[in-house]
Amino acid sequence: METQRLNTLTARSKFSRLFGPALVTLGIILVIFALVLSTQDSGDIRVEGNPAIEALIPEANSEVLRQSAVGIDLTSGYDAQLTINGIPIPPDQINVLRSEENPRESAGTGGSFSSTLNRFVFQPLDGRAVPELLGGRNCVVAEFWPLSDPSSRQRIEWCFTAL
Repeated sequence: METQRLNTLTARSKFSRLFGPALVTLGIILVIFALVLSTQDSGDIRVEGNPAIEALIPEANSEVLRQSAVGIDLTSGYDAQLTINGIPIPPDQINVLRSEENPRESAGTGGSFSSTLNRFVFQPLDGRAVPELLGGRNCVVAEFWPLSDPSSRQRIEWCFTAL
């Protein structure tokens, strides 16, 4: 009985010595692989790397309600168009906020360009191009350009989940 127990312990010890380091190594390789995949550039302009973009609404990969606002916050002097899940949003359905002091006066395209606020926001509602966000994954494409050079268009795409 004692010999059988000793053989079992020896077998476990060999298993631990051989496969323990192999499993740890495999785990490290998988973590490194996941980090590499998560930092790969998808071809979109990165928010951090583009001085024109101040924020995405909602943030990429976030979870929001189906009636949540969608848009982009740009530095002053830019204009933008939005497309949500392949549906272009008409300009008259995008609120352009250019003043924090008087948001009602700045809604629309007639706001003051001297303000630093330059937020383009679409609110899903009945009767609009997108009455509500899809349950699950939603993707937005924002095309934006400097007012001084409308031919210099850039775009960013991001996705999020609507509950």
